[in-house]
Amino acid sequence: MSASLRVVKSAGLLLSLQLIQRGLGIVSTLILARLLLPEHFGVVALVMIALQFFELLVETGSQQYIIQKTEVSNTDLNTAWSMDISIKSAMCLVIIMLSVPIASFFDTPALAPALAVASVTLPIRSLKTPGVMLLAREINYRPVFRLTLWQKLLSFATVVTWAFISPSHWAMIAGTVVSAVVFTIGSYRVHDFRPSWTLAHLGQQWRFSQWLLMRGIVGFTRSQIDNLMVSRWFGTTQLGGYNLVREVSLLPALSAIIPMTEPLLAAIAEGKKEADTLAFRVRLGMALLITVLTPITAFIMMYPELIVRVLLGPDWSEFAGLLRPFGLFFFTFCLFSVISDALIAQGRVKLLFWFDLLSTLIIIAVLAGIARESLYTMAWARGWLAVATTVLLLVILDRETKFSVGRLALLCLPAAAGTLFALSLTIALPLASQHFLVEFLTRGVVFVFSAAAATLVIAWLWMRGSEEGHQLRFLVKKLYSERKSA
Repeated sequence: MSASLRVVKSAGLLLSLQLIQRGLGIVSTLILARLLLPEHFGVVALVMIALQFFELLVETGSQQYIIQKTEVSNTDLNTAWSMDISIKSAMCLVIIMLSVPIASFFDTPALAPALAVASVTLPIRSLKTPGVMLLAREINYRPVFRLTLWQKLLSFATVVTWAFISPSHWAMIAGTVVSAVVFTIGSYRVHDFRPSWTLAHLGQQWRFSQWLLMRGIVGFTRSQIDNLMVSRWFGTTQLGGYNLVREVSLLPALSAIIPMTEPLLAAIAEGKKEADTLAFRVRLGMALLITVLTPITAFIMMYPELIVRVLLGPDWSEFAGLLRPFGLFFFTFCLFSVISDALIAQGRVKLLFWFDLLSTLIIIAVLAGIARESLYTMAWARGWLAVATTVLLLVILDRETKFSVGRLALLCLPAAAGTLFALSLTIALPLASQHFLVEFLTRGVVFVFSAAAATLVIAWLWMRGSEEGHQLRFLVKKLYSERKSA
């Protein structure tokens, strides 16, 4: 089976799984937004920010290291497993000791016990079998599909049950712990590799991981600096609203789009020895991603009040306007992630680190200088800064792979035209009902189907008359024939 077919099958499998997860995420958000208060979401936001930061301090980049290696031995896998357990267990103890000072810094006493409990997920997740990394390397996601489905279902059940019994931030903390336990235990059911303790290849992995570690710290700072500033300047309650709306904007990215693009990393790594193949895979992957992102972004930015009122309820209406600038953040968040993965697959981790460091310093300076006025100023500044950094990174990727930004733009024209058509049709839609849910569903269904239909028709016409289109048609026919013979 070719790499292209494996990528398509794996992406489809991941998409199916993530659509289920997205549904659970939406239902969970709907329930929690009506049971919990903004300050509860603020505490959880601070827990997740602190936990992500400390986790990045001990991120070894094991999966990226294993995927990009030409040959992988049992010693490589065992070393990766041993490194994770050692470093993340030590960090768990550090977090527990620092939980009280961190809570005092943010003037949020409830943060200390919540952070201490959540920190145990670090060593728990590190115990999973490294055989999961082999599945990713082989672009075989079917076993992970079943495991992740159980993980999400049990975590969802825990969160919702706890929130009903005792509405507080502990519902989400409990869900995080259950999620880590289920995945770790289940990993030994989906792969028969049984790790053993060794640090024999520690030096080799560290030489690769050190740049990922430093880049992770810088990347975390870039992604969370606005949340930290909101907490310090506007308080925990405002942070709860700001962060929840931001999470709503990123829900499609985190639950479907980013995981769906994961197989591209392995496919790009496979094609890096052939320049033309690499350029085509990068260009096609980017075009498919932008085709998906464009209509979603347009709908988010066009109907922020409607989306927030339906998903979160009327109590969150004061934060609805934040969803429009976060539409920009959603689009660039997904694109930036895939561009970064493509550069990592080329071994350009050091280049990424220096880019992230410089861009983060610029973002901090701009936000500190102009974003103190209001949450909306902060959100718009963050959104446009994300656009600028993503464009610059795309130019760097073009220089490294020669995929051609111009040809990519041509590939994206059908999506842009289809989205404009869908927007004009949806805006002109007469609605007799004033019920927000009915309006949301009606406009959403009309928008999705009209955007998809228009994009497909325009793409079909374009494919018949361009060189790039002929290449794409050839690939589709090849994948179809391979699927029939498989």
